[in-house]
Amino acid sequence: MEGWESERDSERAKVTARWFAIVVLLSALFWIRGHDPIVAAHVSRLTAWELALAGVLMTLAEAIYLWKPGRVQIPRWLKYVTVFCDMVFISVLISLTGYTHSPFFFVYFVFLISNCLRYGLLMSLFVAAVFNVLYVVVLGFAPETERQASVLGGEGLKIVAFWGVALYGGAISARIRRQGNQLRVYEETIREQRAQLAQHNQSSLSAEENPS
Repeated sequence: MEGWESERDSERAKVTARWFAIVVLLSALFWIRGHDPIVAAHVSRLTAWELALAGVLMTLAEAIYLWKPGRVQIPRWLKYVTVFCDMVFISVLISLTGYTHSPFFFVYFVFLISNCLRYGLLMSLFVAAVFNVLYVVVLGFAPETERQASVLGGEGLKIVAFWGVALYGGAISARIRRQGNQLRVYEETIREQRAQLAQHNQSSLSAEENPS
């Protein structure tokens, strides 16, 4: 629809945001390496650069696909694939920086909110379900010495909180999208009425200029 963002445009906006996120996350990672000996022990400088390269290549591949000349529509499943890849990247970052004590855990929540606002309730549930699986996998690979719960209630509280944010954020997003659709209908109705009025006025002028 004219004036409304298509799925291709949404993906393009996400690619632009990901470039910014890569710079912020990797800058934070290098800074934390220099100030936290535990993170420095887990993440070598080479590993940090490998993460950066992986993020750049993933984003560049999608950018080339989306900005291909003549590309107007994209498959509906593409957004789920890119969201899954982003979550794998975040999970790897968390596993390398302290598992349950990783300072990057909050990125999961930022990622959830940004995607539920962009795509709606269904995507919120998808992100929550993928998080449920990936975070359990991350904890499964954690050494015994790094599996201590980092918050009251343990890691289960994090998962419950994540689902709560997903459901609440998804509900708000669904309401916003519903109101947006209503506004679109109003705008289309106004355009149609204006076109009909213009046609009626043109017919009236023609009748006045050529009286029978």
